[in-house]
Amino acid sequence: MRSIRIPILFLLLLLPPYIAKAQEKAEHETDIHSNVRLLEMPIPQDIPEGFRVKYQAFLQQLKEVIKENTSERAAASALIIQVRPEVKEIGLNKTKRAVANIMAFKKDSKNEFYGNIFLHNYATGEAVNKQEIEKVLVQQILNPLGSS
Repeated sequence: MRSIRIPILFLLLLLPPYIAKAQEKAEHETDIHSNVRLLEMPIPQDIPEGFRVKYQAFLQQLKEVIKENTSERAAASALIIQVRPEVKEIGLNKTKRAVANIMAFKKDSKNEFYGNIFLHNYATGEAVNKQEIEKVLVQQILNPLGSS
């Protein structure tokens, strides 16, 4: 019996960080349509100011793209989209890049869909545009959600 208690106790000690992240409150909630909601998670303190500016511009475009690509929904199939800013280190040089993590789910489904988008298009040298945001959102999140 003792050998079973030790792994369970160990697992219980590991759960609090995951529970805290799951229960993190959104900084801002936006109703895009009836029962289509965007949850903007807080910007971490360690994100550089230049990345914050890119993220704020990205959020405005994301809201427009969501509005154009979604419609009113019944309460039972409400759509929740969560966006979280992050900085990722890329390559051997550990170059920092601003990224937005997007997660979405429907109220009546157990499936969650994730997408990541860099906030800067390094091919063109400019910030991502609406077409690039729409492509990621539709391919990685909205189309799979529609079929679930």
